[in-house]
Amino acid sequence: MSLLGSTGIWKPTRIALVAIVLSLVASAGIGIIIILVGDFDETEVKILATTGALTVFSILSLPSLFHLERNRYPHISKVAIFASIAFFGMILLLIWGGDIGGGGTFWKILGSAGVVSIGINHSLLLLIPIPTKKLISLSQTVTVSIIATVAVLILVAIWVGDLPGPFIRILGALAILDALGTVAVPMLVRISK
Repeated sequence: MSLLGSTGIWKPTRIALVAIVLSLVASAGIGIIIILVGDFDETEVKILATTGALTVFSILSLPSLFHLERNRYPHISKVAIFASIAFFGMILLLIWGGDIGGGGTFWKILGSAGVVSIGINHSLLLLIPIPTKKLISLSQTVTVSIIATVAVLILVAIWVGDLPGPFIRILGALAILDALGTVAVPMLVRISK
């Protein structure tokens, strides 16, 4: 596969993927050097934490980049990329900025960016396969709906502070169905081929 599009021009998503790979290679090299010969002082620990955050950001944003490159779900993919960048930026601020002021608002925004980023990218991951059978397509749609519901309940808990007991039970049951759909949908798509 060529990095260039059919027109010979680099697509923005391919540039982003190359940048992510190069960043990961560089941070892996730095991380290995720190682990092998470092003293684990405060700066080195921050560098290792930054490397970990970059790795999480890279893995998290792959489904969005996949769909953007194929022009599938472009609007929701852009929201996912923006949320992932915001989440990554806030984590970097937390790592390098020291004491974060603003009370609980920073933590609520950080948690919200994480939930939105993880929820949308999780959904986009499940939307990568294109099912040919109606039952599998229905399973995919139901699982994505469950992921969205779980994300909304978590966002409510972040901003309201607490969920009543019955909602926590519903959230737990939905999380189990989310896990079931996440495992089952790709298997069903594979079996149906």
